[in-house]
Amino acid sequence: MALSRRKPIGYPEISFLSFDVLPLLAGIQHEMGLDAVGPFTFSLQSMATLACIRWEQGKPGGDIYFHSVFNHPDVPQPVIEHILRHELLHLKIPARVIDGKLIHHPPEFWEAEQALVPWKSASWRWMVIAFWAVIKTDIPNECTWVKKSWQKLQKYLYPIWQMILDDHNRYSDKQDQIKGLMESL
Repeated sequence: MALSRRKPIGYPEISFLSFDVLPLLAGIQHEMGLDAVGPFTFSLQSMATLACIRWEQGKPGGDIYFHSVFNHPDVPQPVIEHILRHELLHLKIPARVIDGKLIHHPPEFWEAEQALVPWKSASWRWMVIAFWAVIKTDIPNECTWVKKSWQKLQKYLYPIWQMILDDHNRYSDKQDQIKGLMESL
């Protein structure tokens, strides 16, 4: 997920998502107080990263791009909502230089994202399970790349969102128990 000045190469795809993203995007944009920025478009297409936003200061609106790997009816709405919120948050908390390096996700970005997306860890768990064979996390460059051969590698069914939530809730309960045990030592 990245802030991009370049438009992804290729053509937008017809969405096979089981819901309409544009009203969701408009609602999130309104909720985040970004109506004045102008309308955003949404498209699914092959590109290098999982998602990116294109926006220019002083120009109305912008574009949010999601990789084609998301273009499937089994992709849950909370995962798409998480990434939309993440991309729009770049408009509120821009990149800044820290220790001489331009950081696109400064610490305050992650704090704000956690407040905006309390289900973030469940969403990432879903993406890791669904896309494990086709993504590569690049921590130094702050992005998640999608392998060029993703269509050949993507052979598994997407997980069911409710199963991810159930596992997440069980894991969260265990984390509190583990933390309590560690503190008692």
